[in-house]
Amino acid sequence: MNERIKNLLPNDCYSIQLQTPCHEDYVMALTHLYQPLIGLQAVSIYLTLLNEAKMNQNYTTHHHIMNIVNIDLDEFYEARIKLEAIGLLKTYVEDKDVRTYHYVLIPPFSTTLFFEDSMLSILLAHHIGQKQYDNLKQKLCSTTLPNQAFDQTKSFKDVFSTLQTPTIFPQEKDKEMEPNGASESSFDEEALIVDFEWLEQSMRKNNIDIDKVLTKENKSFINNLAKIYHVDMIYLEKAFLWSVNENMDLVKDELHEACKDYYAKTFHTEKPELQLKINHTKERNQEQKQSPQSKEGKLIQHFENITHREILEDFSRTGVASEQEVKMITNAMFKHGLPQSVMNVLVHYVLQKSDMKLTRNYIEKIATHWARKNVKTAKQAMQLAKSEANLYQSWGNKKKTSYKKKEVLPEWFKKEENSEQPKTKKQAKSDQEIEKEKQELQKALNNMTTKSFNR
Repeated sequence: MNERIKNLLPNDCYSIQLQTPCHEDYVMALTHLYQPLIGLQAVSIYLTLLNEAKMNQNYTTHHHIMNIVNIDLDEFYEARIKLEAIGLLKTYVEDKDVRTYHYVLIPPFSTTLFFEDSMLSILLAHHIGQKQYDNLKQKLCSTTLPNQAFDQTKSFKDVFSTLQTPTIFPQEKDKEMEPNGASESSFDEEALIVDFEWLEQSMRKNNIDIDKVLTKENKSFINNLAKIYHVDMIYLEKAFLWSVNENMDLVKDELHEACKDYYAKTFHTEKPELQLKINHTKERNQEQKQSPQSKEGKLIQHFENITHREILEDFSRTGVASEQEVKMITNAMFKHGLPQSVMNVLVHYVLQKSDMKLTRNYIEKIATHWARKNVKTAKQAMQLAKSEANLYQSWGNKKKTSYKKKEVLPEWFKKEENSEQPKTKKQAKSDQEIEKEKQELQKALNNMTTKSFNR
């Protein structure tokens, strides 16, 4: 689940393209040949994406495909990587404001080409059993030609020429037409795990014709056997030499049997099966079984299984997160390389300590600190937030106690204010004089009243 959260979120957008048109029998190939290897869910998602590509579906989020197929995002991600591994899907990612995935669907092999691919055909035989495999092959690849018939079809160069007088150069060798099939397309020179130089040296010592035996098709077959059965080079060299007959032909069945024997003896099982290296379903079941009991443990598990959008939605009165805030947090997460669970702790902490406000500078400052501390888990983030609480609080207080911006006043306001100040002082002085005059007049009146009374 943690790997999925790093690589895929529900609000990530996607587009779909079809590389080339599918073969006429692609549904038969998917349901009877691919499905035993990758499962029903992966085939269902492939068919759904294929139909959306035909409808020219515009960019949409992964919520859409989750609702259409009725699965959660973990199940979609697991099915997607199966499709990628089996060769039915290529995934390209574009990191911008909103992360966008471009899914390029690769048509499945036709039923005939599937059986020509050595790796896929061997794996299918192991999964469904040799008897059912032979029945499928007979039904899907049957031919009405008699066994005695041979191919007498003329090639293009046998009939046509671009020269008025065809000239035959003695140094040119006739080359057989290579079929454009699965056996060639599945052979990737860069994906070799067999040291063919080693095999060539051994062939020279035993006087075996290298060019005749080590054809491109045979190299692909040998390489696929080594992948499937995990054969080491020493055993593979011996098995290979045993499988070359006196006519300098590679007997594939003998080499295949030798590799199966090696696998059975080494790994104590008769047949190899496709296994996911990362089994998300198993991880999810284990997480459910090992549910924490403490309050802190439950909170950590909560942070590991949600996104920051969901946290913002939880704290929102309307249940809707601000797209601007989601974008700001997403950019900070990718900028500093923080895991989703760590970013969840950061968002929760800032909301609690900043009166439900998300400030870009405050988030950036803490995210930078955690990135330098190499915080990778929600537990580490929570411990660091507790130990550095005073430091983070001081960062938040700096914002609150920052200097007040000096008020800018127009010149006319300053002049008017200055002109009013002396008038106010002058007015205040006049009031004192009036009060003094009142007191003097009152004294004078009192004197006059006293004199009159004495008379």
